[in-house]
Order: sequence, then C-alpha cells, then structure tokens
Amino acid sequence: MGGHTVAAAFTLRRLDGGVTEQLRAALAAEKLPTEDLSNTAAVFYAFEKNGEALGYAGLEGNGEVALLRSVVVMPAKRGAGLGRSLVERVLDEAASMGYRNIYLLTATASQFFLRLAFTPIDRAAVPAAVAASREFAELCPATAICMHRLLVGEGDLGRA
Repeated sequence: MGGHTVAAAFTLRRLDGGVTEQLRAALAAEKLPTEDLSNTAAVFYAFEKNGEALGYAGLEGNGEVALLRSVVVMPAKRGAGLGRSLVERVLDEAASMGYRNIYLLTATASQFFLRLAFTPIDRAAVPAAVAASREFAELCPATAICMHRLLVGEGDLGRA
C-alpha cells in the first residue's frame, strides 16, 4: 500500500496549447458554455492521472478577482472526490496567481460549492471585472446562482 497520498497521483496541467476538443466535448455534454472557450482571458486546466483527463476547470480573472468556470468531472470518474480535488487545486493556482476573490455561477452544483466554502451572493455585488466576462454577462442563465469565496492564503485553501 505505501504511505503516499492518493492526491499525489493526480496532476493539474495548464492547457497552454489552447482549448482541446476533449474540453469542448466534456463541457458540451454537461450543457456548460462553450461559445467563448477561445477567450484569451481564460486559462483552462486538465486534471489528469497517468495522462488521462479526469476533469477540467478554468479561471478568468483580472487583478485580484477571478471567475471559476467550466468545472466538469468526466461522468465515469464521478463520486470519488475528484471534483473537490480539482477545485482545490485550481484554487491553489488562483491564489498563486494573486487572485483573492473567486466567483462562479452555477445552475446545478450550488450544494457542491457550498461544501467548498463558497457562499451565495447577489449578482449585482460581483466586481465589474468579473461581471463583464462573456460567461457572466451572456452565457449563463439569469437563474444561475452566483457564489463567492475569499482566498486568504495558500495554506488555508479548502480547509475552512
């Protein structure tokens, strides 16, 4: 068995080569926005094990604020805590990039994000830098729940 943690076997790979067809297909399958994936302001990540993509997520930000977007775990890999690990790793990245306030919109996963220390907020309270994103302004329905999380420092992420 050994003493290593399971999480160590997973890698978070920045998709520097642009949006992959696998990312586009994974989001489309979950009815998540794909129309703006070529947006250069967004950075996307693949959560992988042994080169296999288990899920994806993106960050789109400006200054100290960012939109967490396009979070998806492949259907066959759900139920094993990978979504939580994926989001925590992306939030670690966000903190290292200087983001301190993370926002998101969700139509179906508010309970999941509540467990990760996000809190619902009014859409009108979102900073202009996030509200101006195409995903926020156009692509996500007005009925989507807006949520926020403050990143105080890398050492306390996901441990609230």
